[in-house]
Amino acid sequence: MTAAVLRPRSKSPDRRARRIGTVVAAVLALAWTLPILWVLVGSFNAERITSGSGFLPSDPTGENWSKLVQPDGRAVNVFVAFFNSTVVAVVATALALVVCSMMAYALARLPFRGSAVVLAAIVLMMLVPTEVILVPLFKQFAALGLLNTYGALIIPHVVSLFGVVLLRQFIANLPVELTEAAKIDGANAWQNYRYIVLPLIRPGLATLGILVFLAAWNDFLWPLIATSTPSMQTLPLALITFRSAYGDGEYGVVMASTILAITPPLLIFLIAQRFIVEGISNTGLKG
Repeated sequence: MTAAVLRPRSKSPDRRARRIGTVVAAVLALAWTLPILWVLVGSFNAERITSGSGFLPSDPTGENWSKLVQPDGRAVNVFVAFFNSTVVAVVATALALVVCSMMAYALARLPFRGSAVVLAAIVLMMLVPTEVILVPLFKQFAALGLLNTYGALIIPHVVSLFGVVLLRQFIANLPVELTEAAKIDGANAWQNYRYIVLPLIRPGLATLGILVFLAAWNDFLWPLIATSTPSMQTLPLALITFRSAYGDGEYGVVMASTILAITPPLLIFLIAQRFIVEGISNTGLKG
């Protein structure tokens, strides 16, 4: 009788806490979603949006979206910029996963003299702001003749210092017995890396891939410096041209271009958000 009485009492606080947490999460999600919904609805508004405008447009139209393809000479073709951003983000992400995972494997599983110093140097270089290296980076790419090319936009994102440290921690946390057993069976360093380590650090690879993709997709300052023609502009630069061309009277066009810009990273984050949480929570626990 006592157990029957105490059992529901022990569960009710947990249920109440879960319900409160669900309500709070729903309110926060709604508050986060409302501005995006407002921009989406505003992209179909034919009138200028003012302080007295309602949430729903009085005269909905798709003309704002058609101006993304034919911007009347006032701005760049946003789909060209969308293609450039897609190429840069996808290629940079793929290369970063390969390069950073190899560097992390070398630091974690291939001991060499000075490896601790190299790791400490990488961590210290993470403290250097990106703006500090923009001028040397510009001169370097100018000397190589890579300015205003995909190479100039992709290469700076390939070597992610944070990615090296992130994956190094993942690999360091793996049981050493796995790679040692593979060595006894005749596996070399490459086979250990390819068939043992990579499958076990998939959450870390997914986390790094998402972070690199978002960084390359949202990058504004470096493409502004490294490109000089509209045909090589990325989406963040195209948004600025749309804001200056249409922002004074046609906010619907600006909102349409904004929705186009945020959709790919938003979808990627919603699909793979569990990898971000799992990847970051599993790092830094053991040296």
